[in-house]
Amino acid sequence: MAAVDTGILVVVHGDYGDPLVAAAEALVGPLGLHVTTVCPEADPAVVRRRVARGIERQDRGGGVLVLTDLCGSTPANVCQQLVGARADCEMLTGLNLPMLLKLATCDRKAGARQLAVELEQSSRRSITSLSSRSGHDRERGC
Repeated sequence: MAAVDTGILVVVHGDYGDPLVAAAEALVGPLGLHVTTVCPEADPAVVRRRVARGIERQDRGGGVLVLTDLCGSTPANVCQQLVGARADCEMLTGLNLPMLLKLATCDRKAGARQLAVELEQSSRRSITSLSSRSGHDRERGC
């Protein structure tokens, strides 16, 4: 049996999810994911239904990786409950642009957990302070 792609669901506060995905797609092309936005005042039960629908929509038979913006937030907590109930799903918090860019080169057939590891590693490597880079010319930038 052939491996099936892992679906990707992005769950974020407010309206910045679509523009963040658009920025990534402008650089690397279509990412084939779904964005669910959550208003800060949203009822957790409503959030749960919306996220559950998003997971169902993205599940192509290879599980789903849920990317959230803020660990410990209501959306992330709801995602954690839903993802925790499924062996073929994983959740990764701290959504950022490098994470989305890495999606373009990841093997989506590797499964949600492996995909999460790759995205986390790539995201961590992209975080740096100017002064921490030895021998770096501060005026030239990154």
